[in-house]
Amino acid sequence: MNILKNEPLSRHTTLRVGGPAQFFVEAKTEEEIREAVKFAKKSKLPIFVLGGGSNVLVSDTGFAGLVIKVVTKGIHRSAENESTLIAEAGETWDTLVEYSVQHGLFGLENMSLIPGTAGAAVIGNIGAYGAEVKDTCLGAEALDVRTGLVRHFTRNECQFAYRHSFFKTTEGRNFILLRASFALNPHGAPNLAYKDVQEYFNSGRAKRPAEPCSPALPDIRAAIIAIRQRKLPDLAQVGTAGSFFKNPIVPKSRYEILAKRYPGLPGHDEGNGLIKLPLGWILDKICGLKGVRQGPVGTHAGQALVLVNHGGTASDVEAFAYHIARVVQDKTGLAIEWEVEKVGNKQ
Repeated sequence: MNILKNEPLSRHTTLRVGGPAQFFVEAKTEEEIREAVKFAKKSKLPIFVLGGGSNVLVSDTGFAGLVIKVVTKGIHRSAENESTLIAEAGETWDTLVEYSVQHGLFGLENMSLIPGTAGAAVIGNIGAYGAEVKDTCLGAEALDVRTGLVRHFTRNECQFAYRHSFFKTTEGRNFILLRASFALNPHGAPNLAYKDVQEYFNSGRAKRPAEPCSPALPDIRAAIIAIRQRKLPDLAQVGTAGSFFKNPIVPKSRYEILAKRYPGLPGHDEGNGLIKLPLGWILDKICGLKGVRQGPVGTHAGQALVLVNHGGTASDVEAFAYHIARVVQDKTGLAIEWEVEKVGNKQ
């Protein structure tokens, strides 16, 4: 195990920003994760666990402690149920999605091409196009850094919520996720409820409009990839963390007021009298923030919810994010939250 000193974290984040980690290690096995934890405890260093670096904003001053980048690999079927896949935390998320599709298992295909690792996907309960990790995740195994013991978490114990899980809580941060299991369905039905997906198949299929649309799994994955590539920036070309903010969830009464003020405002019924608002629509149609730029940082021309970095610093990204939040607050009264996690020392 090679522990590096003063490793620039800009090399390990998709926003391409971040100062040095005091110590940095890539852990390829569970044993290496344990050894890294022992090193941190012996040296009395705080730990930050990094996955694919696609949902973090690391400070320009870096992280005073040990960054453990989990790069464990592997996907296999459960011995008890062949439709259940078990993925190591460092496995690339899209590799897991591709594997599920190749083996005819429904459940993950609408989350194709999301960057990051399987472990980070569980921790953040990622989602896209009408699907979330919580829909299929059976549970996870995680290392308690305080005791060195591995604990199994059931789906309920993971405490999934919108872009949230137990592992994002104060107590949950004492655990390093090692692997997770996903209960998939070989006899599932296509999830075409999301507007973009419906439009893709309605415009692109050769069938008569009156015939039901039931695309095969590979076709659904291909559609999601095409939609994402059309609307989202290419990580090879520009720094980005994907959707930077969470979609606001408000009481139905608040939604009705906003919808009256801004005709056409979409809203998704979350139950319990709550409505989820599409922040991308608000940023574009109400705030005029789609495709705008402030110095080296801006919003993507294809999706206003996505921030793009053309060579700026973490401070530049943060300043622009706060600017967007202020505009939304001024226009709508909504206080929006970051989906991206802030990491590192104060500036």
